[in-house]
Amino acid sequence: MLRLLLWRTLGLVALIAAVAFGGWLLDGGLAVVLGDAHTRAGQLSLGSLVGALSAAVDSGWRLLSGTVTALAWWRSPLALGLLTAGMAIGVARLRARGRRGYERLRVEAYRGDSASVEAIVSMYEALHKRLLCRWWRRLLNGQPSIALEVHYARGKCWLAVACPAGTLQTVQGALRTAYPNCRLIREPRPLGAPPVVLRLKKHGEFIARVKLLDRYEHEREPAMNRLMTAMDACAGESYVQLALTPAPFLFEHYSRRLYKRHEARISRERHEHMQVRDRSLIDERELRGGLEVQHRPLFFADLRIVAADRDRCEQIASQLRAGEAENRLVERATTVRHGLLRCYDRRVIRGEGNPLPSWRHGVYASTELAALWHLPSVDYTTVPFARGALPIAPAPPAIMRPADGIGTLRDAYGIVSIHPAMRRQNTAVPGTVEQGKSSYLVATVAEDLRRERCAIIVLDPKGDAAEAAVSMVPAERACTLLDFAHPTCGFNPLAVDAPADVIADYVVAALRHLFTDDNVILHV
Repeated sequence: MLRLLLWRTLGLVALIAAVAFGGWLLDGGLAVVLGDAHTRAGQLSLGSLVGALSAAVDSGWRLLSGTVTALAWWRSPLALGLLTAGMAIGVARLRARGRRGYERLRVEAYRGDSASVEAIVSMYEALHKRLLCRWWRRLLNGQPSIALEVHYARGKCWLAVACPAGTLQTVQGALRTAYPNCRLIREPRPLGAPPVVLRLKKHGEFIARVKLLDRYEHEREPAMNRLMTAMDACAGESYVQLALTPAPFLFEHYSRRLYKRHEARISRERHEHMQVRDRSLIDERELRGGLEVQHRPLFFADLRIVAADRDRCEQIASQLRAGEAENRLVERATTVRHGLLRCYDRRVIRGEGNPLPSWRHGVYASTELAALWHLPSVDYTTVPFARGALPIAPAPPAIMRPADGIGTLRDAYGIVSIHPAMRRQNTAVPGTVEQGKSSYLVATVAEDLRRERCAIIVLDPKGDAAEAAVSMVPAERACTLLDFAHPTCGFNPLAVDAPADVIADYVVAALRHLFTDDNVILHV
C-alpha cells in the first residue's frame, strides 16, 4: 500500500513539473533565455540558469492556477460530489484487493489428454466469461485475476494455476473445455519471494497480434515443449507466470475503434498526393492479423519470468519471444520497482495482475494466449512431466447419489453408491495391482455396516482388507474373526479315537461324496 501511494505521489509530482515546463514554454521562456544568451555573446551564468528555471516554474504554476480558477471546480457541487465518489470507490477497491484471497493449484494432466488449437482458444474464452464480473461489482470491488504458471525445479516441470479462493470448480471446469481429464490439486508448498522478475510486453499497439497460432505447427510440436526445454537448459529453479485479468466488454469496442483507425490511416496513405497506389502486402498481412484479435475475449495480461538472476530470465524470455507475428514482445526490467521497492513480491506470490494494467501494450486476445500456455504434447519426454494414469469417468445418470453425502465412491460430480435393492446381484471389479479393488471392498463394507439389518461376511486371502473392515465395525455390533494363519478352532479327523484304517475309510468316503468323478485317485 505504501509503495503504491509513493508511486502515485511521484506521478503527481511529475505531472505538475510537466505542466510547469509546458507553461514556461508557452509563456516564451525559451525565447527569453535564448535572447538573453545572444545579448551576452553566449555566456550563461549560474544565476541566469536558476532564474530561467524559477521563471519556468512560475509560468507553469500561473497557467495551472489560471486553468483551475477558470474552471472553478471547487465551487461546483457536482464536481465535489464526483471527487468524493471517486475517492470512496478508490478506497473500496484497494480494500477489496487487499482482502481478496488466492490459492495455488497444481494441474494434474491425464496421460492421454491432447487438445486442438480451437479447444485451447475455447478454454481461454470460458475462463474469461466465468471470471468476468459485472460492471458495478468491478467498479466497487475490482476484477479478480488468474495466473497460469509453468514451474521448473529439481529436473522436472509442472503446471500450476493461481486463482481466487472459492473458484476451484469454476476454473477446473474451464480447463476441462480443452483437457477433459485434468484435475486441480491444492499445492501445499507456497512460493517464496521472487529473486529477479523480468516482464514481457507488446512493442506496438495490442491490435497487432504478437503470436501466430499455426494448427499444424501446434500439432507437430507445441510451444510449451520448447519452453520447458529452454527452462531445463537454464539449470536452475525458475517459473513463468501469465497473470490474466479479464477486460470489460466495452474494451472490445475500443479495440475495434483502434483497428478502424489503423485501417483508415493505411487507406489515407494509399490515396495521398492524388495518386492511388496499391496496398502493400505487409499492410494486408497486418490487417488480416488484426482481425484475429477482433471479436475475441480480451485480457489484461502481465507476462513475468522469475529466476535466480537476470541472465536466466533473458534466456527463457528469448524462447517466449520466438515465433512472433506482426507485433513483437520486448523486455521490461523491474530494477527499481522490484529490486528496490519490492513491488512485485506480493503480486507474484499471489498470482495477481497489476493494479493499473497497460491499455495499449498489455492486452492479449484468446487466440494469442493459446500459444503461450497449454499442456505439452503427449509424447514429450525431454523434461520429466508427471501425468495421471486414470481418466475422469463420470457415473451414468441412473446411478444412486446418497442425499447424506456418504457413499461408496466419488466421481467428478460427487458421491455415488449402489442401490440397496441391487446389492443382491453379483459385482465384479477387475483391475491390475494397486488400482483400488481392496479399497472398493472396504468402502462397500463401511456402507453396509451403517444398515441395521445387514450381515456382512468378508473373505480376504491377504488379510489387509479384513483388518480394515474389522476396524470399522461399531462397538454395538458382534464380529467374529477367523484367521487361518493363526487358527483358534478347527477339526482334525486323525485325532479321533478309532483305528487308522477306519478313519481312512471315512475320510475317503467323505471326499467321494464331494467329487462325483470315479476316476479321481486319492492317496492317503
